[in-house]
Amino acid sequence: MQLKPFMKHLVMIVTTLVLSGICCVETYADVSYADLFLTGRGYKPVEDIWTKKPLTAHSPDGSCIPDNLFYKEWCINTFKNGEQIYEAYREIAFDIDYRAEPPKTDYWQTPGETRQSKKGDCEDSVFLFFSNLSGLDINGDLVWGWVTDKDTSIAFAHVWYQLFDKHGRAYIVEGFSKEWNGIIPLETITRVEERVPTLMLRHDQVNYLIEKATPISDHGWGRKFAESFEDGQFSWDIFLNNTSFVKEIFRKLHDMIIRYKG
Repeated sequence: MQLKPFMKHLVMIVTTLVLSGICCVETYADVSYADLFLTGRGYKPVEDIWTKKPLTAHSPDGSCIPDNLFYKEWCINTFKNGEQIYEAYREIAFDIDYRAEPPKTDYWQTPGETRQSKKGDCEDSVFLFFSNLSGLDINGDLVWGWVTDKDTSIAFAHVWYQLFDKHGRAYIVEGFSKEWNGIIPLETITRVEERVPTLMLRHDQVNYLIEKATPISDHGWGRKFAESFEDGQFSWDIFLNNTSFVKEIFRKLHDMIIRYKG
């Protein structure tokens, strides 16, 4: 993809922001992607009304997470392992609140830490979503990149999960929405915003990372694995020729995975 000089410059700015530890928004206010864009503008494949089936206020398991049988049925009909995808989305949409990190801080919580605190930012939401599906054969990707709103020209670094349905149609999964509107067809979301990935990891590749991660001093494993993609050993989808950025992602992933496995 050919980018205009301005867009190339913007990509470099956003990449710098990522390396500086900014994720989800360009300020440090507790404002998430859902607050900025999803409210009233996400994708709702089912109606928010009580019709043929009850829309329960609380889950049958006694949790405070709402349950939407229409949305559950849509997930089951749309995706392989749709019931598990529904449950994973419920948690990141309704049970986790967005929390921005202070300047020069970029701590990647384990899924357990996010579930316990019920707070996190974009990558914490994505890791929690992934953890609920990690043992399944899911057609999806973890994506690091940047998002630009076409109406306001607001651009910010972001991490999201890309999911594919039974027919190969791509969807973007977003947390924190507090609504049943955060699994959005890619062609719908691209009408109002532009997403440019910088690194994409397949679902099974993340499982490989988890399996192979071992606690090596001074992050030797993370450095070794990050260097392996340069040698062509793995087919990572790299969209920017920024080795430092990719190595930093692998280092942080390694640290988080070791704590997660512990």
